[in-house]
Amino acid sequence: MALHYLSGVRLLRMADEAKARTLYADVIEALEQHCTDVGVNWSGNELTIVVRLTDDGEQLVAISGRLSLPWHDDRSEIGGWKAEHLDNTHGASKVIYDTTTGEGEPPGDMSLGPLAEEVGAYVNGWRDAR
Repeated sequence: MALHYLSGVRLLRMADEAKARTLYADVIEALEQHCTDVGVNWSGNELTIVVRLTDDGEQLVAISGRLSLPWHDDRSEIGGWKAEHLDNTHGASKVIYDTTTGEGEPPGDMSLGPLAEEVGAYVNGWRDAR
């Protein structure tokens, strides 16, 4: 039997991921109806829902709000959805879906159906083209 050491930081990250998955379960579920490899990523207090296009993580679609999704339970600051293909190999990005509005403006379209359909079509088309 092997023992695995889990640092306090790693335990907090695992708890944060569980919280993120719970808070945005409806977004993740909508995306999973159209594509695979949906997960979450965070840095600091910013959360991004991701769809990995490659196993090495160099190609992915990042889904966020105005700038990033907030950690708190109030989604009012999301301001719509933005999906962006990030190509870390070449340092490039391409916006594939954007309904976000500026800070202080009413939220843009936050419907999950159009977001999931557009991202799913892009992801599956990108994978098929490879």
